[in-house]
Amino acid sequence: MVRLVVALLVGSLIWMCWWAFGQIAYEKGMRTWVEDRRSEGWAADYADLATRGFPNRFDTTISQVALADPGTGIAWSAPFVQFLSLAYKPHQVIAVLPDTHRFSTPVQTLTFTHEDARASLFLEPSTELALDRARLVLENLGATSTLGWTISLDQGRFAAERVAARPKSYRLGAEVSGLVPTDQARNMLDPGGLLPEQVENIRLDAELDFTAPWDRRAVEQARPQITLIDLSDLSARWGDITFRAAGALAVDDVGRPEGQIMVRAVEWRRLLDMAEAVGLVPSSLRGSLETGLGLLSGPGDVLDVPLDFSDGWVNLGLIPLGLAPRIVIR
Repeated sequence: MVRLVVALLVGSLIWMCWWAFGQIAYEKGMRTWVEDRRSEGWAADYADLATRGFPNRFDTTISQVALADPGTGIAWSAPFVQFLSLAYKPHQVIAVLPDTHRFSTPVQTLTFTHEDARASLFLEPSTELALDRARLVLENLGATSTLGWTISLDQGRFAAERVAARPKSYRLGAEVSGLVPTDQARNMLDPGGLLPEQVENIRLDAELDFTAPWDRRAVEQARPQITLIDLSDLSARWGDITFRAAGALAVDDVGRPEGQIMVRAVEWRRLLDMAEAVGLVPSSLRGSLETGLGLLSGPGDVLDVPLDFSDGWVNLGLIPLGLAPRIVIR
């Protein structure tokens, strides 16, 4: 009995020392990261950093967070952010965001509000902390821009997972439901008010190859660039308008895509109206484009046509659309 008590006391003491060591290392790592960003010219500030959760958790709260990268002009600020993990699995983290936070670009500042926002992050247990998988769930999200527009959605789910045996490849998935476009966008895309208020569903399923794994260096040094896009599904449904795309694109070292994406559109003439309204299709090409697509479409305003990317240009079937967009992560 005495030996059992002694063993329990020794075990408890060892665990207390382990938790205290982990708490110190956890907080030191975060503070060091902030100081490193400051030395690189970032604006990186917070009011307080504290870790609690003894004996089985590391629950770290950082209050009054403000981060800004002068190289990209991107900034993020929040009244707090929490990182929650089990003491014996500190590389598996749940992040909790506040109800309101701000994201800024050189063009605008977005204020996000939501009922719930939680992200889970699973990293490789190594010094590089390479991303293994991640999840983000948003409930009743609203976004307001300093440019005067607002959007909202009922639910958004986003996921990324490293492909087995391919450390530079990730499978990405996203699903958004109940998206309410801005008033300006709705007036442009649906001036007659014929479509439902909400875009019912938007879905993405794709595998992406990068020049390097997404690890701590991707944030601290340079973002990995996309080399291949294997698109299984990009689809949307808004009333009686549906859209789906699938295919593969190779991306060269300057961001030019090469390959083919097959596009299927129902009520494609209304989609063409939308593309013209937002400037994707010049009004001068509208007539010839509609005539050409009409020859390719099937019954019921259903269109199946390849979107070809080659030599820096993009064609819809036999119809040239112009220069292909560069795919570059900054």
